[in-house]
Formats: sequence, structure tokens, C-alpha cells
Amino acid sequence: MISILMKNIFFYKRNWKELLLNTLRIYLSVVPFYYFALAQSNDIENLRFTLLTIIIAGIISNTVIAANYELYQEIISGKMSNFRIANVKIFEYILAQTVFYFFIYLIQYVFVLILMNVYGIIYIKISSYALLNAAIFIVIIIAISSIISGLLAAFTLKTKRFAYSSLLISILLIFSACYMPYRLLKSGFKIVALLLPFTYIINIFKSAFSADYLIFPIEIMYLILMVQILVLRFILVKILSRFFNELINSTI
Repeated sequence: MISILMKNIFFYKRNWKELLLNTLRIYLSVVPFYYFALAQSNDIENLRFTLLTIIIAGIISNTVIAANYELYQEIISGKMSNFRIANVKIFEYILAQTVFYFFIYLIQYVFVLILMNVYGIIYIKISSYALLNAAIFIVIIIAISSIISGLLAAFTLKTKRFAYSSLLISILLIFSACYMPYRLLKSGFKIVALLLPFTYIINIFKSAFSADYLIFPIEIMYLILMVQILVLRFILVKILSRFFNELINSTI
């Protein structure tokens, strides 16, 4: 297990630019959704809940997918026999990869929060109570990530396919899509938002099974794409409209 961790550490020590680019990607994914939540409600508790949800979903999904992708790479490269030679168990391998990538993504998300605090997007208060909650939070998320990684690793080993790891992303999107209509009850966007969970359910079946098993008319595929684009467009409009309104108010 220690050897696996050291191998990953030396790899990213040589490829530190990849970590910087991934941190930028996380920053560009967290900030827009935070502003979208801010446009929906100015309540502090709602904003904290939204930000915490984004962080938890991001850390778990990225950790699980990275750990299972490493396992998949070992499978297709034929290096699984090296595990038996080195007396490394699959359980130890998955646990080591999960713990390593968890802390990699945790550090990146913490760095993103620090940047958001520096630029005045959020305000972070450090206290002993907050540090205790953070420690408990880390233990719980590591446990959840390890369980999910183990389940997906079993599917990956059984099927020799990496597609099952994308199930987690689709499941998270279903929950977020189901939550969205309740936040948009007063808008005309409700019908489109209500269709969103079904588009991600279809994505789950497409990921879990071969595309040959699911043959949809081209009209349905266009409908799925249109619904998802409309939702993204709505979020983008909310963000831009709030930005330009603040810009106009500050210049008048």
C-alpha cells in the first residue's frame, strides 16, 4: 500500500502542471454554481449548504473515478499479474488509490476555497469548532469514497469496462436535477427542469449497458440534448444577468 502511494506521489511530482490545470478546472466548475445558488437565494444557510454539496459531490466523484480509472488502466495493460507477484491485494490497491486521490482533490478544493476567499466571493472563518467538523467530515467522506470505489471496482473487474464509474456522476446529476425544479417553481423554466432527471437516467442506462441494447429514435436523442443545453443556458443567463446588474449598479 505504501509503495502504491509513493508511486503516485512521484508521478505527480513530475507532472505538477497537471495538478494546476485540474485545480483551475475545479475553480471554474465551483464558482459558476455558487453564483447560480446566490442568484436563487441570498440566505446564508442555503449558500453554505449549496457550497458544501458541491464540494462533497466533487471530491467523491473525482476520487472514485480516478481510483477506478487507475484500476482499469492496470487491467487493460495486463499488469494485474504484477499484483500477485508483489503480493498486493486488490482491496489494498483500491484503498490506497482512494485515499491518495481523496487528499489530492481535498487539497485542490481547499485551495479553490482560499482563492474564493481572497477574491471576496466567500468569507471563511476559522475556529476550533470548524476544524473539528472538518476532521469528522474528512473521515466520513473517506469512508463513503472507499465503499463506492470498492463497489465500482468489483464491476470494473467483473466486466473489464470503465463505463460503470460514470454511473456515479449520472446519479449525482439526477439528485441535483430533481432538486432543481423545487428551486424554480416561480419560473417558466419548471417544465424543462422537470425533464432533466429523465435525461440523466437515460445516460445511466447508456453507461451501464452497451449502446446496442438501447436504441433511441434520433428525435429523443435531440430532445435529451436540448433539455440539457437549456438548463445550462438558464444557469449561464442567471450568472451573467447578476454580474451585469451589479456592474451597472456600481457604475451609476
